[in-house]
Amino acid sequence: GLSNPFGKKAAVAPKKVAPAPKKGGLSNPFGKKAAPPAKKAAPPAKKPFGKKAPVKKVPAKMAPAKSSKKAGAELAKWYGNERKLYLPAGLLNLKDDVPSYLNGSLAGDYGFDPLKLGEEGKIDKYRIAEVIHARWAMLAIPGILIPEALGVPGGVWTETGKVFLEGNAGRPDFLQNPILFAIIQIGLFIGVEGYRSGKLDAPSGFVPFKGTFEGSDFAGLDPINPGGPLDFFNVAATPEDLALLKVKEIKNGRLAMIAMLGFFVQGAVPAEGPAANWGKHVANPFAYNFITITAVDRTPVL
Repeated sequence: GLSNPFGKKAAVAPKKVAPAPKKGGLSNPFGKKAAPPAKKAAPPAKKPFGKKAPVKKVPAKMAPAKSSKKAGAELAKWYGNERKLYLPAGLLNLKDDVPSYLNGSLAGDYGFDPLKLGEEGKIDKYRIAEVIHARWAMLAIPGILIPEALGVPGGVWTETGKVFLEGNAGRPDFLQNPILFAIIQIGLFIGVEGYRSGKLDAPSGFVPFKGTFEGSDFAGLDPINPGGPLDFFNVAATPEDLALLKVKEIKNGRLAMIAMLGFFVQGAVPAEGPAANWGKHVANPFAYNFITITAVDRTPVL
């Protein structure tokens, strides 16, 4: 041992030895017994957790059911035997007044075919023709209105060809050459119609937001509403969405075809574009309308 520099005896260590800890436990430095409730607190925590777990499946399964019911109710307005017809139910008998080939399977089928054009299996052929004409009309309406409203040379659609042939469109010669544009349009038409009709094999390519695609991706798709790679924004993600979009397309297309008919009448009767015709009517609706334009001047002449 070491000597004590202060000359005092070192304190004798107590003889009592701390009791050895029990098996499986730790010694308590404070000499008190550890609280035993710690072991009993664990089991109660498992009970509420085990009982609440099944509750999670309720909200997850309810959402699709509501959306499917809503989609089904919306589709029933436009498809099937309960769809809307061109006359109220009290004035129209589905069995006697509606042709059998108009069975509600096509978008926009109101049961209206007074000339029986769709008989003998021709309904599919006429449907393709209607959709194509509807799309052209929807492209033509803004193509006629916007250039005329902006005052673009040759913007009045009844004079566009004349302005281009005379070279007064204010563009370089190669951009107002009708022969060049006719060749380009014919070539594009041949390609587009060939791919649509299946006479030409669909090529591979690239589309925005979806990347590259193969020609085989169009196999089995509807040629008039293919979707797939051509659905850039994925608006027809489900069959129900596609069915409703077909209805919206044909309804807007039919409206555009009627508007195009109005443009033809405007070009023939007042001999001016629709933008100018509409502007004059808005400025003085009672003095400039269809009646005043087509009225015969009966002023007596001496």
